Amino acid sequence: MDSAKNQIYIDAYYKTNQNHVKWSFWASLTALAFGLIVLVVGIGLALAGSNTAISTTTAAAGVLTQFISAGFFFIYSKNLKQLNLFYEKLIRNQETLFAFGLVGHISEAERPGVIQAIIGALLSRNGPSIEITPALINALANAKQSGGRP
Repeated sequence: MDSAKNQIYIDAYYKTNQNHVKWSFWASLTALAFGLIVLVVGIGLALAGSNTAISTTTAAAGVLTQFISAGFFFIYSKNLKQLNLFYEKLIRNQETLFAFGLVGHISEAERPGVIQAIIGALLSRNGPSIEITPALINALANAKQSGGRP
């Protein structure tokens, strides 16, 4: 898959999930507003001297709806974090594919050094820089062949 097509898929994925998160936010906000209205009506009925059972039930329903909307907002927050996490991983994957795609445009003599630099950069994305040496590559290959971890 080429880089441009990959970017189109990443953008489509991001827009779909962004739309989902937007709807989640508006559903949470709607539930919050509805619960607040019901709660205010219940309190208003109680202050107006209406039937105690009706006003208490209405106020309790408003409080319950507020808790439900809080749950919606919690889920919205989790969805937003997950969206950003997955999108970041997709971008990293695209960068990796792009870097290895560019290796084909480098002269044959320079290619092994560039590949080692790319592997080192990939392995050290989340930590300290790692220099890839032939000894390290052999150790990783031997560990993989023996079924162990390096």
